[in-house]
Amino acid sequence: MSEESNAMSGLWPLAPPGATDWLLELCGDGLTGFMPPAMPDAVWVLNAMYEHEQGPTEVSYDEYHKARLADGSTEPHVVGDLDLDAVSIATGGGLGRARHPGPGWRRLRWTELARRTGDPIVPDGLMPSYRCFPSAKKKGSWPLTMVPPTEGSLDRETWNRLIAC
Repeated sequence: MSEESNAMSGLWPLAPPGATDWLLELCGDGLTGFMPPAMPDAVWVLNAMYEHEQGPTEVSYDEYHKARLADGSTEPHVVGDLDLDAVSIATGGGLGRARHPGPGWRRLRWTELARRTGDPIVPDGLMPSYRCFPSAKKKGSWPLTMVPPTEGSLDRETWNRLIAC
């Protein structure tokens, strides 16, 4: 066993069998995680979105990516015989922890984008994700001047504000 795995097991010791049985009873199968049922005092903490100060643009991440493919400035994404660029859309979203994109960008609140587009903050039947705000996107792709919410961990700013409450 490597030193790295020993260090990790020290930080995250294995739980004894049955320690999470209550989650199975509450939520059902937890193959990829557990989603507890809605509770009256539950609240969503929404991942950060950012918008460039120049405001919305007509060019989407997908259009930009396809233009770069056409002029040869980027390589196509091919897996085996499958050209992923031919069958997918570059949405602009990502996984993991969001970070402030840098100078010229500002935090975009979900409520602000909902007011601007007329879309609900989270449509019925969906969870908060990059799938929200269909009116802000062009054929499923966000505008280049927006950084959509990531799927995954909270950004440091949101985490700090949340634990300070």
